[in-house]
Amino acid sequence: MNQEKQWLLGMRGASDEKDSSDLIAFDDHKIKFVVKYCRNKNVLDLGCVQHNPLNYKSKYWLHKAILKIAASVVGIDLYEKGVRYLRWQGFNVIMADAQCFDLGRTFDVIVAGDLIEHLENFHGFLESCKRHMGRSSKLLISTPNPWYWKNITKAVLEKEVANNPEHTCWLCPRTLRQLVKRHGLDLGEIVFGSRYMKDRLMPLPPALKHTSFHAEVVMKN
Repeated sequence: MNQEKQWLLGMRGASDEKDSSDLIAFDDHKIKFVVKYCRNKNVLDLGCVQHNPLNYKSKYWLHKAILKIAASVVGIDLYEKGVRYLRWQGFNVIMADAQCFDLGRTFDVIVAGDLIEHLENFHGFLESCKRHMGRSSKLLISTPNPWYWKNITKAVLEKEVANNPEHTCWLCPRTLRQLVKRHGLDLGEIVFGSRYMKDRLMPLPPALKHTSFHAEVVMKN
């Protein structure tokens, strides 16, 4: 593996066998948000390997959910071995860097599920996405919620809040809005979500009780 890619978890990333299923968790907060926009659309799925290619067996694998309802799907990922494995399994996946890619076409929807927090070059990412968007296209971004109550508790009690070792940043809806506006984009719908029932039942505002948020990014008028 190239020196600049040694930070990728790849097969060292967890693949939870208990989540393996031929079914799809359409009630999962991230999948529910994404498929609402992708039904019968031409979709580009960025970072589709989701660390470990064995995640293709999981009911939570976002790419599988998109394939089920979209008109067409192309996936890209930086993890070469993961891309090769998924292609061997029959998926239409291309090795490419989400911070600099050009497929020579546009898509109705571009999905970046839990990807942006892994990146260093936001400019390259957003400009690459714009290159593949028409005026009515959507870019869907999911990312961890920095104001999640557990993160706040850890920040009070510890020097650092531990997270995925691939992550480079935290973004909240306000900073994401300010970031995309610099590239002629804007936020539409914003939805907070958590997979854990205990979070969903907590008597807290959505921006505090949920692990993640999902944002619809659109072209500015």
